[in-house]
Amino acid sequence: MNYKEQLRQFWQNEKNRTILKDAFLFGASTLVFHFLYWNTNMNQWLFGPFTTEVFDFFTDITYRCSRFLMLHFSDSQFDSLDTSFLFYRLNDLGVKEYYAQMDVIHDCSGIKQLMQFLLVMLLCPNKLYKRLLYFVCGSIVLIMANIYRIYYLTDLFSREPENFQYVHDWVTRPLMYVVLFALWVIWIEFFARPKAVRTPDKR
Repeated sequence: MNYKEQLRQFWQNEKNRTILKDAFLFGASTLVFHFLYWNTNMNQWLFGPFTTEVFDFFTDITYRCSRFLMLHFSDSQFDSLDTSFLFYRLNDLGVKEYYAQMDVIHDCSGIKQLMQFLLVMLLCPNKLYKRLLYFVCGSIVLIMANIYRIYYLTDLFSREPENFQYVHDWVTRPLMYVVLFALWVIWIEFFARPKAVRTPDKR
């Protein structure tokens, strides 16, 4: 069987066409979202005059939860200032010597991933109320993943600041998109379309 025949048979399979369509919508929505996010005032579209308050709210949640994790699972010593970590060591006289500051800013809030997830779910198949319900549940997963991301980066910054930027850009940031992609795959695989009901064979 030649390549063209294999391709024709692949395309004639309805399941394969559906998979390609879903994957195309996910990829296209991701590209469109990032173009709009970086080239327009998308935040103002969604939140209007409450944009700053919304970002402050999610940033504060991220900071408080990551601070809780730092207090219980990290040996680094720090003081808190607004949404910043001020890391210090005690010198021989027991005086604090500050050596690094980690700021949790609006870009750390995870709202970007939440907005992208919302767009993806709006384009997915099934009834709107089911997609919105899944969006709420998936958003909790994304928020928790982001909190752990900021906690991990904060702990890393306190111990190995020279590795922070690389891990931030090439490890933890892509992992957030892995979580988003996994949520989409779960929806497509288990919830997007009603499962065919198997009827018993007639004897």
